[in-house]
Amino acid sequence: MREKVAFKCLVPVLILALLLISTHESFAYTASGKTAPPTVIITEVYPDTTTKNELDEYVTITNPCIHPVNIEGWSITDNEGTIIFPTFEIQPNQTIYVTRNASAFVAQMTLAGKYISPDFEYGSDSDPTVPQMQRKGRAFVLRNTGDEVILQDKNGREVDVAIYGDSSYEGAGWFGEPLKKPREGMILRRTGIQDTNQREDWLNLPFGSSYHAPENFSIYGEATAFVSPDCSFYALRGEMENASSSLYINLYQFDNPCLMDVVVDALNRSVNVCLLLEGSPVGGITDEGRYIAKTITERGGTVRLSRDPFLNHAKYAVIDNKTVIVMTENWKYTGVPSNNSFGNRGWGIVIRNKEVANYFKAVFLEDLYRGEKFAPKLEDLEENAFFMTRAIPQGSYVPVFEPWTVTCSFTVIPVLAPDTILSNETILGAINSAQESIFVQQFSAGRFWGKEPNPFITALIGAARRGCEVKVLLDSKDYNVNTWNDNDEAVAWMNKVASEENLNLEANLVDLDSLGLTKLHTKGLIVDGKVVIITSLNWNANSIHNREAGVIVESEEIASFYNEVFFYDWNVSVKGEAEGEAGRGERGAHGVKMKVVGVAVTLILSFVIFRVVKWYKRV
Repeated sequence: MREKVAFKCLVPVLILALLLISTHESFAYTASGKTAPPTVIITEVYPDTTTKNELDEYVTITNPCIHPVNIEGWSITDNEGTIIFPTFEIQPNQTIYVTRNASAFVAQMTLAGKYISPDFEYGSDSDPTVPQMQRKGRAFVLRNTGDEVILQDKNGREVDVAIYGDSSYEGAGWFGEPLKKPREGMILRRTGIQDTNQREDWLNLPFGSSYHAPENFSIYGEATAFVSPDCSFYALRGEMENASSSLYINLYQFDNPCLMDVVVDALNRSVNVCLLLEGSPVGGITDEGRYIAKTITERGGTVRLSRDPFLNHAKYAVIDNKTVIVMTENWKYTGVPSNNSFGNRGWGIVIRNKEVANYFKAVFLEDLYRGEKFAPKLEDLEENAFFMTRAIPQGSYVPVFEPWTVTCSFTVIPVLAPDTILSNETILGAINSAQESIFVQQFSAGRFWGKEPNPFITALIGAARRGCEVKVLLDSKDYNVNTWNDNDEAVAWMNKVASEENLNLEANLVDLDSLGLTKLHTKGLIVDGKVVIITSLNWNANSIHNREAGVIVESEEIASFYNEVFFYDWNVSVKGEAEGEAGRGERGAHGVKMKVVGVAVTLILSFVIFRVVKWYKRV
């Protein structure tokens, strides 16, 4: 009996001890609960295709209900032409493709790495195996400049509506502004099954791509934080040298021969190497970039060039289907320098987790096979046509930071553009949820996006108005002082608002000379000292349409590293003095605090166990 009493006395103490060890305030974003619409919805519209006569334009409709829907006699119209469905029952969660020309549709889907056959065609009878839809009135052709896509039931009642561009539709099936007119080769894609009849339900995505919803991964594992120019090369090389089966790399630019050597070594170990590069970077692919692509191809690797309407601006790698490296930097001498006295300020992180790796792998393979196979130019094939210099630039930067590896519990949310970059579940959600502080390092941030204010800057000002401390450090090199909407205007605007409203908000341009950096190329922020966001996204209007990639990581231990980097750069730029030791002290103090808690818990447990054992012996 006394043994049971002693054990009951021990239980609450043990629970308290475990709470002391594991207490962790969650900072996660989950999809807002949206109920499925009551019936079939339009989910994709592809009006402005890249082919002659645009025969491959299409519309998809989806049944999100739990029961089949008979759509015999239903129709799709643009208020000019109408196409009518024959006898057909659309099953729960089924999506059907309705295209102008089945053969052209299949050909283009195959080029994009998709093997999809349409369910119906409504133009010429190009494929006898694909059912024809009945036509009524004028030809149903989606105008590039703007049009309506109206799904009607057999009684002519509107079931769902999507409008874009200069459409003049004024019916009850749509509210607010039409969807933006898609660029050639872009599809209008619904982001889920929510149907508010507004443009917020939709995105512009490249033809053949999928929508990748944000996912929240809860992890207990290992991650390594690193920065350029201090230690990015060594962190990246170390991970790639351990590759044993596969190496998937997605980059805007790859010009660094030292990193090429590491990739070639992986090929020599029979590692499967696939590289996706932007096919039309600003200024074109450099001679160094072509040489590297040619070398990897010749050694047995796969190299493809992205040809999407917007840029492939991502910077990440997936190793052995279990490790992801996400960076703000291109693989250039400035971005990942082998001599760390020279280069950009940039952030990177290694996440060792299979689930996160598989998420990025799926995105990578989809983008890879939508790309164009790299073919060296004639001059690239000539012997000694190009000599790649091995001269390594040197600068005046004094390295401060070493890679910071931690094993702990943390959460990861992948961030992709155009898919989720403006979602309230990613970057804007993090800013809007901030309660104490937001520290931003950003390469480019215009005050305006066209006629609209920059939503990220607007969110930062909103956070300051809620009482958060907000500090913003922008690059001071790559902008034109004569441009009216650049980093200096953004800094001036934020400081003006802060002064007028007495906000705890301060923005500055980085002092590159004092730091010894080439440029501040980071695209990152730290929220409340526990959430770090690392992406390839510049804060300008075009970037949200590019393929951009990043992560939101919640962990005080991991965030403390980037917090230290931020304040080192901030203090040198703003105060003219380095306080890196103070930053290191903060991270060290956090470690000491955790150790003190651990020691205290151990002492408590030891004392309790001692008393229980002593009690037991008395019995």
